[in-house]
Amino acid sequence: MNEPVLYHLLQVEREAATLVEDAQAEADRRLAAGEQQNRTQYDERYGQEVASIDEKYATKRAALEASYQQELEGYRESLNALPVYRERFSALVASLLPSGNP
Repeated sequence: MNEPVLYHLLQVEREAATLVEDAQAEADRRLAAGEQQNRTQYDERYGQEVASIDEKYATKRAALEASYQQELEGYRESLNALPVYRERFSALVASLLPSGNP
């Protein structure tokens, strides 16, 4: 008489173990799905942020490049507007360099 009760208790314990294993498998599956969803959202957000930063960088770089070119052109024009005194320069060089053979 005790034997059927013992077998019944073992059967209940097996079923409980099966339920625990199934619950653990379901929990693992849900965790993996949640992690995958979080990774996907992270990658999407990261991509958007990187694209935004790259766009701002390209815009700022283009503006700085244009400003640089404008300043460089202004500097060149100011240099070209200066008078050139070739005769004075030649006379100065001639006076500074020793003349004759050593």
